[in-house]
Amino acid sequence: MRLEHATRKRVGDPAVSEVSGVVLVHNIAPEKQVLVHYRDAGGIWRAVPARYESAPPWGSPERWVFSGIVYPADHAEPARFAIQVVVAGREYWDNNEQHDYLLDPEGIVFGDGQTFGFDRLQRIVEFVAWRYHMDVMKIEEAMPLPGRGYTARFKVTIGRSVGPGRYAHVRCVGIAVRGAEVSVLSQTPCESIPPLDPVTP
Repeated sequence: MRLEHATRKRVGDPAVSEVSGVVLVHNIAPEKQVLVHYRDAGGIWRAVPARYESAPPWGSPERWVFSGIVYPADHAEPARFAIQVVVAGREYWDNNEQHDYLLDPEGIVFGDGQTFGFDRLQRIVEFVAWRYHMDVMKIEEAMPLPGRGYTARFKVTIGRSVGPGRYAHVRCVGIAVRGAEVSVLSQTPCESIPPLDPVTP
């Protein structure tokens, strides 16, 4: 059992910041309970149930989806959560190797943190497509962001492809990568981030 991915988006009117995602669960018994434990804006731990969505023809892994983890729209602290599965009289946890998952506003976190370093650039490309519906033109690594553990920073030039080598709506965005999480440096102008080395997406 592991988290596939989770996102945190601003939704609704009045607006709130909601976490939703997908959990992959091995089908070792038909009856099971999947819970997502999270710390709310007041610091209290709560739990929301995930619901079964689908499974491949061979039966495993099942996809379970969750939502309803809600914070005030202006809550800037990362969402903290872990996943519990109760099945066949036993319980299993995915708590990001005892560190819990952390998810910033407008961010996405993947559940394959152990291998994340090998495809970090691909994750940035996926994030840009999800968040902006655009293509990546250039990625420049920047100085790490201090505080809250090691956080890498990237200057990413994005645009919408309109033909071979041609892009429209070109702009620069600042991207933070902490473990398996990718998010926007919303309070940092991209142009103010000093690059270290250009890298290839």
